[in-house]
Amino acid sequence: MSNTPHSAASRPLRFITCGSVDDGKSTLIGRLLYDSKALMIDQLESLANSSKTARGPQSKEGQLDLSLVTDGLEAEREQGITIDVAYRYFATPKRKFIIADAPGHEQYTRNMVTGASKSDVAVVLIDVMKLDFSQPAVTLLPQTKRHTAFAALLGLQHTVVAVNKMDAIDFDASRFERVVTAFGELAASLKIKHFTAIPLSALDGDGVVAHTARSAWFQGPALLPHLESLVLDDAHGTSATAKAHVAVQWVTRDVSDDHLRWVTGDVAEAAIKVGDAISVFPSGATAVVAALRTGRGDTTTAEPGEAVAIRFDRQVDIARGDWIMAGSVSDTPLTQRASATLAWLDNAPLTLGRRYIVRHGARWLPARVSAISSRLDLASAEWQTGDGAGAEVKANDLVRAEIEFAQALPLAAFAESAARGAFVLVDPGTNATAAAGMIQ
Repeated sequence: MSNTPHSAASRPLRFITCGSVDDGKSTLIGRLLYDSKALMIDQLESLANSSKTARGPQSKEGQLDLSLVTDGLEAEREQGITIDVAYRYFATPKRKFIIADAPGHEQYTRNMVTGASKSDVAVVLIDVMKLDFSQPAVTLLPQTKRHTAFAALLGLQHTVVAVNKMDAIDFDASRFERVVTAFGELAASLKIKHFTAIPLSALDGDGVVAHTARSAWFQGPALLPHLESLVLDDAHGTSATAKAHVAVQWVTRDVSDDHLRWVTGDVAEAAIKVGDAISVFPSGATAVVAALRTGRGDTTTAEPGEAVAIRFDRQVDIARGDWIMAGSVSDTPLTQRASATLAWLDNAPLTLGRRYIVRHGARWLPARVSAISSRLDLASAEWQTGDGAGAEVKANDLVRAEIEFAQALPLAAFAESAARGAFVLVDPGTNATAAAGMIQ
């Protein structure tokens, strides 16, 4: 039996690179992998061959096109853009990482939301070549603001601002500070309490793994050392009085004893232990945890964030979509109506009062959006109310809305529980993902 504690330090740090189109996200990841020697010889050979025929717009003659490391789809290589989220795993002597490379095009914003939902850190790239420094204040691009807003709403623990292509402005320190000031104003509007800004050139490698003479004026760390030093908190967003919740994904029989059933899912909010009394939503059945299995093997405790298999001391009526809750059902309030922030992802506009299908945990049920109270104005990064809030909600809009579910659910504010505070709306006619929602 394994009782080795599961902690944030024992798992890979998951970060997403995001921002506007052609800000250098794929190139930055390629540079990280290349300079940290995380690419195999056959990968380097393939990259060299591909670079000759699919060179990026910023690549120099004879230089590897590092953006191709993550742009693996044929359409991505043909168009020179990122379309889907690409995931890459690499490790340094100090830490393991999982990278999500998000597309910058507005039409692929839904893919960015998918990648960010499982990330700990947002690395927001800003291309200084696209900014107008002739004006008194620097204005960030709309997609930079949109991606930053999504990262803030999803509650990512850390934000890093990678001010890219500094080589194009000779690593001008004063312009870097103006970009930091502009992002600081955005962060304040979105209630991002802290961020770290780093000047770099993903193309040449300055500031990625180490700083060079061109950025000698910058006293902070380079990107990779900073990511290696970040401290994660797997209890992030949960209170000291939180109780364990598990959204049931599957019920299976024991391979060695057909009479034993194991219930599987991810632990959320608090640890679950052998001997804990639990209840099941919606049946109300009660039981005691008799055994636990995680990726560490048989254990007496499963921590938040771990996938777990649970065996009870008795047979209970339970199925996919149910919730296992520590304590009694009455300890977790059930709610049928809630206020939520919606990231609208469908090309078809939102229709108030229309029946949508919602997924909450692993449960599917009907729901409808009854009202819109405000929407995020990207120009000011402020939530607007009044007549503007009620305008048509289209793809990539961020709005605050009232949601009515067909059944009372064990909902919680997203800031308190990402597991119970998040849901997805699906269009029943097209099966397209209509929106990602976060309970306020």
